[in-house]
Amino acid sequence: MLIRRGMTGVAGVLFVVGGLGACSDGAKEVVDSAARTTDAAAMDCDDPKIPVGEWKKRCASQSPSKDSAKETAKETAEASESPSSRATASQEEAASDSPTARTPGASANVGDKIALTGRDGQKFDVTLVLVVDPAQPRDTYSTPDPGNRLVALQWRVTNTGTVIVDAVPAFSTKLIDEQGQVFELSFGARAVGVEFPTSVQIPPGDSRLGFVTYEIPTSAKVVKAEFEGGYNEPSGQWRVA
Repeated sequence: MLIRRGMTGVAGVLFVVGGLGACSDGAKEVVDSAARTTDAAAMDCDDPKIPVGEWKKRCASQSPSKDSAKETAKETAEASESPSSRATASQEEAASDSPTARTPGASANVGDKIALTGRDGQKFDVTLVLVVDPAQPRDTYSTPDPGNRLVALQWRVTNTGTVIVDAVPAFSTKLIDEQGQVFELSFGARAVGVEFPTSVQIPPGDSRLGFVTYEIPTSAKVVKAEFEGGYNEPSGQWRVA
């Protein structure tokens, strides 16, 4: 009986000690868990060691999506873009939309421009802008002879080279009828619009616009207009019929 009680007492003591050990371990786990919770709460959202649960609780709502990040970057880039760069881009787009100059000999109509070469290799584009046929004389001094009529052509000359172009549309342009007859300007005759000067100097990148007036027979049917190039250089021709 004494031994049984002794064993029971030992078992009781062992149970109590074991219980205390279990309680001690449990308390340790609680402390460790609290420590981990405290550490996780102090972690930065960018820390790769942050627990998933803690990241979802604190950081998920603060993390922008990839699309949002792209939009933010785009808005920042647009805001930092200077007005001058935007204007330059617009000018480049407009320039890319402008028609390309045709080569001499190519088929051209009113409104088309042709790239020509003048004396000493000067480079310029010529556009036949407008044809007025018949054109009304501006004054009595411009009245055509009986049996004739006035025709006015508006020309634009643009310097595409690097040196000054000395343009003389009044003496460089002609009208050609269906029979092949050639008509040059009418001296002193004035009709519509601003006349092209007899000679004009055009700086590189600049252009000049004006009318040249011709006197032709009333019965003549004009089919072409011509602008001469330099010596031994091809001319440009436009269909006007």
